Amino acid sequence: LYPEGTIFSGGLSKWCGAGGWRLGVFVFPGCLRWLLDAMAAVASETFTSTCAPIQHAAVRAFQGGEEIERYLLQSRRILRALGTRLLDKLRAVGVDVCDPAGGFYLFPDFSSKSEGLRARGILTNRDLCERLLEETGVAILPGSDFGRPDEELTARLAFVNFDGSRALAAAERIGPDVLPDDHFLDSCCGEVLAAVDRICEWIDR
Repeated sequence: LYPEGTIFSGGLSKWCGAGGWRLGVFVFPGCLRWLLDAMAAVASETFTSTCAPIQHAAVRAFQGGEEIERYLLQSRRILRALGTRLLDKLRAVGVDVCDPAGGFYLFPDFSSKSEGLRARGILTNRDLCERLLEETGVAILPGSDFGRPDEELTARLAFVNFDGSRALAAAERIGPDVLPDDHFLDSCCGEVLAAVDRICEWIDR
């Protein structure tokens, strides 16, 4: 609708399901070359280059092909199943959370537990995350890091702490049209599930 004013941004982490592989891409229309140059100047003061393993991974990812498409399909299946299971766990203890529509994040809202949290001296989302880390060892990021008000008891939860190679190999064995079941998730994504169980036990106290 507005190609001459549209800037596209992306990166390996999101579209390729490669959590932590920090390589971003911007595509500017020709008439915004001045803005591209200004952003490149700012970027050059922030970092010097992307590390070699990420560069190699990016080259392979952007080449595309059947192998990459299969990898993306399997990654999406695993993350969809895992996200849904985590969502169910959080909702079961009264945490409000939207269905994950993509990626590997949830953004739970713990406001329904605000009275109990307040009694424990937790008044902000930063308090929530700090106490959760201290008392359970589980790290999530406060909603205020994403522009939400401090007093809103929201947080960002990333669910990529599992052995991706092992999960991908297991997903290949169950067939392309079947979502990974609880046994698969327990076996391949147990650390993530255990972490969310700790959150649920902590928040339900």
